[in-house]
Amino acid sequence: MKRLVGVFVASVLMSSSIVAKDTSPISLTTKAYKEVVKVDKSGKRKRALVDAKKVIPGDIVLYKNIIKNNSKADAKDMVLNNVIPKHTVYVPNSASCEGGCEILFSVDGGKHFAKPKKLMVTRNGIKRVATAKDYTNVRWVLTKLGANRETSVSFKTKLK
Repeated sequence: MKRLVGVFVASVLMSSSIVAKDTSPISLTTKAYKEVVKVDKSGKRKRALVDAKKVIPGDIVLYKNIIKNNSKADAKDMVLNNVIPKHTVYVPNSASCEGGCEILFSVDGGKHFAKPKKLMVTRNGIKRVATAKDYTNVRWVLTKLGANRETSVSFKTKLK
């Protein structure tokens, strides 16, 4: 199991890609964090994030992508794609974007992206609106990132 977990975390860290319309030097760092509950001195329970070195079924993992524009010019029309790792399910409403962007999802391995209410799946001949369990990819569309600025996007999954 330890080996599988290590491979899982490593595969997640390499599942991000970004494309920018211009040739600005963009850097992308992807990190995975495990959501844990800690109890403080007063007995209050608080959620915290720790490096996702070991995960087990039922754990919530937060994936955070840090996008940095290392140039002196604005970067425009950037698209960041994340694969939702195998053996996980997307946590509903967990995708977020610092500073605003468009968030889209795919149910077909990243071939097509749309807003959640427009995603359809067919199971056993019945067409229905997709749910978070059907999502295979998350996409963020950022229109602009200022010179020498950084932003982040994130989403959560639950390990099956």
